[in-house]
Amino acid sequence: MLIVIIVLILCILIFSYKIYRDKFIFLNIKINNVEEKINSTLIKRKELIKEAEETIKEIVNTDKQIFEGINSLDNSSVNMMELDRKLLTYINEFYLIKDKYKKLQKDETFKKIDYSINETEDKLNAYKEYYNDTAQKYNKLIKSFPFIVVTKIKRKKEKLFFDKKSLSDNDYNNFKY
Repeated sequence: MLIVIIVLILCILIFSYKIYRDKFIFLNIKINNVEEKINSTLIKRKELIKEAEETIKEIVNTDKQIFEGINSLDNSSVNMMELDRKLLTYINEFYLIKDKYKKLQKDETFKKIDYSINETEDKLNAYKEYYNDTAQKYNKLIKSFPFIVVTKIKRKKEKLFFDKKSLSDNDYNNFKY
């Protein structure tokens, strides 16, 4: 009788582990996919800012660099979160310049760039929210039984939220993006 109970408990543990492992793999795939989307949108945003700089120079009739250091973002060592924060600075400058020079607002090329930048903003907000929701599910899963045992053995770490916070932070719902 004892052997039957032990075998039954082992079967339940193995079955639970397989279910959790599938959920883990599924969440990991979702996170990787949304990271790719965020990254490609950030690259598009960077190219739009560079295009905006050329358009602004042409319309305002200047050779002065508009967005200082934008070309340094081509360095591959910049991670997604850093790139997002740096690009946000340039986006804010873009809007200040847009408000300052009324003739920019009348130019069709500039309007298209402005529209595209707004479009990337909407996409990024949606992607970040999806990423953070999925990271939260992933982090809860790797801390649940029986997966916590496997997590310790395989040294899996929790995913940081898009603002580099972890689930153990007191204010993990306070995303700053």
